[in-house]
Amino acid sequence: MELTLEMLLPLAAILIGARAAAQASQRLGLPAVFGELLLGFLIGPAVLNIFHTSEILGLLSNIGVILLMFLAGLETDVQAVRKVGKPSFLAALGGVILPLAGGTWMGTLFGMSLEHALFLGAVLTATSVSISAQTLREMGKLRSTEGATIISAAIIDDVLGVLIFAAVMSLTAGGNLPLTLGRMALFFPLAWVVGDKLLPWVMRWERKFEHREASLGILLALIFAYAWAAEALGSVATITGAYILGVLMARHVDHTHIVHSGISALGYGFFVPIFFVNIGLQASLAGLFQEPLLTISLIVFAILSKIIGSGIGARLGGLLPNQAVQVGCAMVSRGEVALVLAGAGLAGGLLDATTFSTLIVVTLATTLVTPPLLRLSATPLPRLEPAQGLLSKLGLAAWQDYALED
Repeated sequence: MELTLEMLLPLAAILIGARAAAQASQRLGLPAVFGELLLGFLIGPAVLNIFHTSEILGLLSNIGVILLMFLAGLETDVQAVRKVGKPSFLAALGGVILPLAGGTWMGTLFGMSLEHALFLGAVLTATSVSISAQTLREMGKLRSTEGATIISAAIIDDVLGVLIFAAVMSLTAGGNLPLTLGRMALFFPLAWVVGDKLLPWVMRWERKFEHREASLGILLALIFAYAWAAEALGSVATITGAYILGVLMARHVDHTHIVHSGISALGYGFFVPIFFVNIGLQASLAGLFQEPLLTISLIVFAILSKIIGSGIGARLGGLLPNQAVQVGCAMVSRGEVALVLAGAGLAGGLLDATTFSTLIVVTLATTLVTPPLLRLSATPLPRLEPAQGLLSKLGLAAWQDYALED
């Protein structure tokens, strides 16, 4: 009971503050999620040191990101996803190769051993699509070509990231790469087939309940079960399982079903704001003060490597230049994925405390810049006909096309 009393007031303050920060952010032309992230950073240990993350907040935020990705799956246009298979794969591939290679090189440059530098590169390959999914939703672009590409690329990135992480752990800490590959190869087709067959039966069963709340409870149980299965059985992130179920659910229910209104209200009203604020609460500036050059270098590289790597991949996959830039910007956030990998590296002795603190700062920085970058990249640039001659002389033909597009 004492623990409950200790958490009630902080939760009330976080929810009220998150709502106010979200509204202030939107008035400034930024996504609401940016305000929630910044609030956590300001009230946490990094600045004012008023609130701290805790095991309870961590649990609530984990539920929040699971519900967020389920809702993103529910709003995904499957037909659009099928059309962007090539750019999604190439965007994910580019967004993994460049951070891995560059991060490993930077690690050795700053005096790390090869295995530690390789792990640093593996952490930098991570992408947290939850931030971008929320931003795209606020912009009304979750069902667009760019939105479908970003969500698909992030899932592929998650799989590639797990493969790289497993490979690095196999080389340095005795991980089992063949087992990881086998579990993933089995999980994805089984999750799709089982869900596609199970959901119609579940939908018929839940319609028999007189109270809609009972239906909501059953659907939440399914979401949590899929999230658990993704990590425990499939060796991929819990959010991947939640997203897959959301996509499957969209095939069997319409927008009037309680799964849309009920889980949306529960998620966006309580759990999701806690998730975003809690990311900011985890920020630590220790890495910035202990290794300022490494921290600043990694922040710049972490941002540019995803924009360039994923952007080039998306462009090679056939997207227009402005669409490719949006995909690259959306892949910048490392979020909770990088925190999980970094935590595993710290526990396994592949990162020291200073490098871990540095990665916390890098993760927060990439998470904070993603919403405004994505918003900015989606804003059409004005026509620049007078600048055509200069652009041509500089040989920037590809960027000339981007700048002249509506």
